[in-house]
Amino acid sequence: MKRKTTVSLTAGLIAGMMLLSACGSTAPAAVSASASASNDSAAATQSAESASASASESASESAPAESAGTPVEIEYWYSWTDKIQQNNENLTKQFNETVGKDKNIHVTAAYQGSYEDLHQKLQAAHVAGSTPAVTVMEIASIGTFAKNGVLEPLDAYIEKSGTNISDFLPGLMGNSSVDGKLYGLPYLRSTPILYLNTTILKAAGLDPAGPKTWDELAQYCGTIKEKTGKYGLSTFSYIWTFEAFLMQNGTTVLSEDELHSNLGAPETREVVKFFQDLKKKDDIRIVAGADSDKINVDIMNQNAAMWFNSTANLTNNLKIASENGFEIATCFMPARKNYGCPTGGANLIMASKISDEQKQASWEFINWMTSTEQTIYASSFTGYMPSRKSAIESDAMKKLYVEKPQFKVAVDQLQYASKRPMNPNYAEVSKAIVSALDACWVNDQEVDPVFDELQKKAESLLGQ
Repeated sequence: MKRKTTVSLTAGLIAGMMLLSACGSTAPAAVSASASASNDSAAATQSAESASASASESASESAPAESAGTPVEIEYWYSWTDKIQQNNENLTKQFNETVGKDKNIHVTAAYQGSYEDLHQKLQAAHVAGSTPAVTVMEIASIGTFAKNGVLEPLDAYIEKSGTNISDFLPGLMGNSSVDGKLYGLPYLRSTPILYLNTTILKAAGLDPAGPKTWDELAQYCGTIKEKTGKYGLSTFSYIWTFEAFLMQNGTTVLSEDELHSNLGAPETREVVKFFQDLKKKDDIRIVAGADSDKINVDIMNQNAAMWFNSTANLTNNLKIASENGFEIATCFMPARKNYGCPTGGANLIMASKISDEQKQASWEFINWMTSTEQTIYASSFTGYMPSRKSAIESDAMKKLYVEKPQFKVAVDQLQYASKRPMNPNYAEVSKAIVSALDACWVNDQEVDPVFDELQKKAESLLGQ
């Protein structure tokens, strides 16, 4: 079959729906990802003051968008409510009062719902020729939007302003470029980690530092069930963590060129059988992808000692633990052949169908929002990972990591992280994967025939 050389934006747009990475409303142990972000208010206040104080310095990195007259008006779309919404509104206000005031730019921030909601609205706005200037964009969706001309390449703006791209953490840059051009800068980013109810682990006589390998994970789960009667692990059919499991076993969902599937590989089947065996022993609980909220109940009621989830949900999990009388630690997702995990969350992008004047103003805003001080502020205020090396090395972040070491785990694990697939048909492949995992993990079907069929279906989808 001849491979199409163009990408359907409508078909590819579902890509943001399968993420659930940092902000998915169905992610366990969180009412929403935005509810996960409540940090030490003193640290947030200190970071906010630093962000405001550094605004003029950040602004000097690039040329003014406009020096006098009517302000250049741009609109900024963002996703998620609660602390994440507050962070976006606060930073926009700070920009307008500092850099915006100096350079005659005014930004209006507008909440647009989930990533899926925002992506659909952006698609419609692009067709209508009325896009916002700047939006957040879930990282796996950038490829589809870039290939369809919705996004403006940032390379020329970066070169002109002298922005130090090497300061961004390399592990977060994989989903920022398409065909050699940079289309987004890391903003609110995350990885999955392993959460530990250390109260249960101690009751089972286990090291509260948690398992480091899959063999240790299996041993932990068996001991916890034997000693306490609780599940060692509670999880669900989840594309993001499945990507991590495959990376840990030396493979990936798709080939390097993203044109073929590795779902029929022995390494993939080993992953599915490993967790299926633990479930059959009743040492772990696995529910269907559509029933992920049931994991919340296991966590709150202390029916399970461990669970996989985004680092962005850490603050909410700490709150749940405090309210329900147990303690939480975090650790790397355990290794089999090696450590590995995907990144998640959102980058900031610039729309292509805006005026040159608005593009320059948009760059001023993106450059400021992703600078060191604003990165410190956003991470401290929401719980997402800092995206810059200089932010991690700052006194404010070092203090937070001392007070709450659970926050540093995702940063340390990032050295083993990889980008998410950006093939426009990956969303449909992801749906098929979750259905296959439900069949094997929930309905106890044999792995080999299910994944034989899945491999065929994935190859067909990727070939469209």
